[in-house]
Amino acid sequence: MDLTFGTWNVQTMLQPGNMMEIADEVLKLGIDLVALQEIRWQGQGEINKKNFTVLYSGPENRTGQYGTGFIISRKIKESILEWEPVNDRLCRIRIRGKFRNLTIISAYAPTEDKGEEGKVEFYNKLERTCSRVPKYEMLKLWGT
Repeated sequence: MDLTFGTWNVQTMLQPGNMMEIADEVLKLGIDLVALQEIRWQGQGEINKKNFTVLYSGPENRTGQYGTGFIISRKIKESILEWEPVNDRLCRIRIRGKFRNLTIISAYAPTEDKGEEGKVEFYNKLERTCSRVPKYEMLKLWGT
């Protein structure tokens, strides 16, 4: 089956109805998986709806910042092999494919105005996350 991927810095999903607005747009465009950045939800989890699922990874404490995740269509839900909420800036999903599996990392990198220490920490964590993925099955979807 052919799959369509995308990435979207949603800027926030804190307001009531934002998740449904974003999901409606993704479904209308026929996109199977969208890597999300700046969700701003606390904690980690999974929200299952009739036509889509949201997987998310945010800060442990309620900060209203950061957060990454994925919106996935019902079509590929059963193809998920693995889901890893790494931290509030990184998460990873692994999908079973016909000829090879596919790993997708959603990353929300620190901006230029952030301190050097935070950037180094982020890129070290990203490198460690990537190093555990077979090179032939990685697809990076970046957001800022």
